[in-house]
Amino acid sequence: MKFSAVAAVAALAPSFVSAHYFFAHLYVNDVKSAEYEYVRRSTQGFQPHFGPSIMTSNDMRCNTGSQANAARTKIAKVKAGDTIGFGTNLGAQIQHPGPIQVYMSKAPGAVTSYDGSGDWFKIYQLSPKNPVTADVSSWKVYNKNRIDFAIPKDIPAGQYLVRIEHIGLHRPSGTEMYFNYAHVEVSNTGGSLPRQTAKIPGMYKPTDAGIKFSIYGGAKTYPFPGPALISSGKNAKREEEVEERDVDEAKPRFSRRYAPNME
Repeated sequence: MKFSAVAAVAALAPSFVSAHYFFAHLYVNDVKSAEYEYVRRSTQGFQPHFGPSIMTSNDMRCNTGSQANAARTKIAKVKAGDTIGFGTNLGAQIQHPGPIQVYMSKAPGAVTSYDGSGDWFKIYQLSPKNPVTADVSSWKVYNKNRIDFAIPKDIPAGQYLVRIEHIGLHRPSGTEMYFNYAHVEVSNTGGSLPRQTAKIPGMYKPTDAGIKFSIYGGAKTYPFPGPALISSGKNAKREEEVEERDVDEAKPRFSRRYAPNME
């Protein structure tokens, strides 16, 4: 009986890793960083944020407890136009339906002391397939563990926070939010900051169509929440435009059929 209990717990472990995750790695021009080398470590761990309260909290910027780790987080050197990306912990695959969005905010000084209270602009969004369905595989993020995108070519040099976010829409009772952010220093000879910006908190409301969205309601398209994608940003609307890919292909893949009540 003891053996059976241990075996049962072990069998559940892959599903847990696949369902809950965080973005611990940064990729710069296809080179993977160490865990939390350029990404600020938070105290949230595997657990997402549930419900509307996070939308009015300063923790919505950079996640719970991350400011205490800001000074010890390195800064990745990138050029405007470079491809960078976020990878999940342990190669965990994203298996919840919902969009990916990526934001940047320019630090007024050193990014290692910046709390994210400035303006944020959206540089990337990953849409669902067309049409949207209740099947988790209709979302392009399904089974991915790495999201790549480009630093806009027309932003000025400086130090920035780069924030990745996945909004889980599988709970009928509300959203799950997974997000982390990294330190980067952008080099460029020109450029200007976008005008389409928002503050965090305040970027989302529980009543926003993209937040209260039900995958079971029959809608065919998804209305992205937050500020508009900047003109030089990337909207992965067509399947051939999607640049994200799975990494660590040698790792075993833990897939499971989607169920509305999964955690």
